[in-house]
Amino acid sequence: MAEDGEIHNQSTGYVAGHSVQAGAVHGDILLLPQRSALLGAGEAQTKVVQDLATEVRTLSAQEMRHWGITSADALSVRWHTASEDLLDHWEKIHGVTGRDDRMSLAGHFTVIRDTYQAIHSKRLVILGKAGAGKTVLAHRLIIDLLQDTKVPGPVPVLFSLSAWSPASTGLQPWLVRQLLRDFPFLEARDPATRKRMAEALVDSEMILPVLDGFDEIPARHHPDAISEISDVDWPLVVTSRSGEYTRAAHEVNAVGRAAAIEVQDLSVEEAHRFLRLGTTKSRSPEWDTVFNHLRTAPGDTASQNLTPVLTTPLMVMLAHTIHNGTPARHPDELLDTRRFPTDTDIEEYLLGRYLDTVYRDRDTNSRGKRQPDWAPDRVRHWLGYLADHLGQRNTHDLTWWQLSTTLRRSTRILTTMGAVGLVGGLAGVLMVGLLSAVGGFVGTLAIGSSRALALGLAAGPAIGLAAGLATGLVNEVRLRHRHTAVEPERLRLRIRRNTERARHFPGTRKLLSGFNAGFAFGFAIGLVGGVLDFVSGLVGGFAVGLVVAPATGLAVGLVNVVLVVLGDSHDPREAVSPWQLLRTDRTVTLIRAILAGSTVGLSVGLVDGFLSTTVFGLVAGFAVGLMVTQAFLLRSTWGTWLLFGRVWLPLTGRLPWRVKRFLEDAYDRGVLRQAGSLYQFRHARLRDHLARHYRTKR
Repeated sequence: MAEDGEIHNQSTGYVAGHSVQAGAVHGDILLLPQRSALLGAGEAQTKVVQDLATEVRTLSAQEMRHWGITSADALSVRWHTASEDLLDHWEKIHGVTGRDDRMSLAGHFTVIRDTYQAIHSKRLVILGKAGAGKTVLAHRLIIDLLQDTKVPGPVPVLFSLSAWSPASTGLQPWLVRQLLRDFPFLEARDPATRKRMAEALVDSEMILPVLDGFDEIPARHHPDAISEISDVDWPLVVTSRSGEYTRAAHEVNAVGRAAAIEVQDLSVEEAHRFLRLGTTKSRSPEWDTVFNHLRTAPGDTASQNLTPVLTTPLMVMLAHTIHNGTPARHPDELLDTRRFPTDTDIEEYLLGRYLDTVYRDRDTNSRGKRQPDWAPDRVRHWLGYLADHLGQRNTHDLTWWQLSTTLRRSTRILTTMGAVGLVGGLAGVLMVGLLSAVGGFVGTLAIGSSRALALGLAAGPAIGLAAGLATGLVNEVRLRHRHTAVEPERLRLRIRRNTERARHFPGTRKLLSGFNAGFAFGFAIGLVGGVLDFVSGLVGGFAVGLVVAPATGLAVGLVNVVLVVLGDSHDPREAVSPWQLLRTDRTVTLIRAILAGSTVGLSVGLVDGFLSTTVFGLVAGFAVGLMVTQAFLLRSTWGTWLLFGRVWLPLTGRLPWRVKRFLEDAYDRGVLRQAGSLYQFRHARLRDHLARHYRTKR
């Protein structure tokens, strides 16, 4: 069958016996089970769309619960149509020639879906000041649009724009990459186009991008971002702080064919109602006293300081958490002008006290586990480090595999050298110790003399340090080339596959690519090891390297092929999380490292055993295999996390020893939010507050 200049064979239905393809096989092979749900290509995509919609709705609902927001007790956030200079031409928004009438988009929290659907172009920009509740509003829109997940249609998916560099990456490929990161089951192939489902859904406009945080893109890239977003002619939603978007719109233009709304400040009455109803009847008069003062004395300093603070949803939520959740704290303290001479002082106080409040002892978290009792000053220090780390990277996305990227380059290289050198030293000691214990005098003769034993003790750490330096430099080259850490493996290894999903077999080109990459790296490691053996005067010298190099390359290449062949698409029923990616990457890394180390160790053992004695060959093979295994571990994403995230950063006091537990607990307490496979601080103001205090006390 010819299609787009390509020829392919297609067989459908039941086949009794063998199906034979004569000639060369190019590209990928896709086997689909004979099942009604997967018979048609369109039906296969529809099933994926439904799975994605269910997953997205669950994640947004989960975030709303963590914010403590329900329809009944939500703040009455309102908005109005933005000014004309922040919208495109009404004729383009309406999509009707000659119709340029301005329409009112005014509304409140519970009708955001109606507002969006009233826009013919289905392109909306949500504006507001910091803390106005734009992200919450975006999640509410997602939930409302996905009320009926059985109806196929574009799936609204939240994308954090802080991770996008529009100057180097187009919007469409970036969306595909983010989808693959956060929803690994979209790696599956579309039967119709043979593209990955993420790419197929983006190309067919089955994704409704909710682009959160335009203001988080560096200002120098705003023109490129506006241009890229405008060029994508689909329905979409953008959120941004008003000031940043206004400057970009005036410099370039507003987002093409997009209407815009601007979230209004809360009224004093709305804030009063929310805070008094959020506490007990016995304590609600305390808030009455505060708001009565604001109404009766609007001109005094206390009122002028506090009123603008309580018109921002974020600050009202913080005040609710701090004063309604802590009996010892009374809201009238916010009127004390000696403690709070400006409104900024009140905001900084609320941001600071928020952590003290949420880290008070709790019996259990949302998963039913007892929460750890962290020391408040240490919590502030650890969170401050993470906030400063994100600030240096100019992003809001906190990922476990990026934690080492803001350390000094020399620190990363020396730490890697030390780790591999330590194992090399242990391997040298182990090598000599086993020879002495097992072989005795024969073991000494096996390598020549007692001087050779001393050389073995010295060579172990030396080779380890050299290998560590090589590993550290390789990691730095990759980091410099990619401008970011290598992301975790997405493969899901299964011997028994799910017969209800399409099975995808990688084509010859992909298998060769995996083999070649593995062979090149393995050959280099083996050759360097052989040269170091020769320089160190070890038995076999360069002959060992000549065997180890191709053996290592062959091992790693074949391991890559096995991993690709056994890789299965992720099950959409399994929720994506940062730690799911960690477990997957750990599994792939351990298999690759152990198989490569075993093969290299066996090769060294055979060669050294042939050139020397069996005892020496066994011990040398084990020691070298151990060092190769560790080199592969430290080259991986999981190995880097293990060395820096679990050892170096806790050892230097930047993070606690139980990093995973700490991040999960911060999420349970509402300090962090989860966005697919990463964490973010609940709000940029909180992140900036913590980073600022961390830098001043460092």
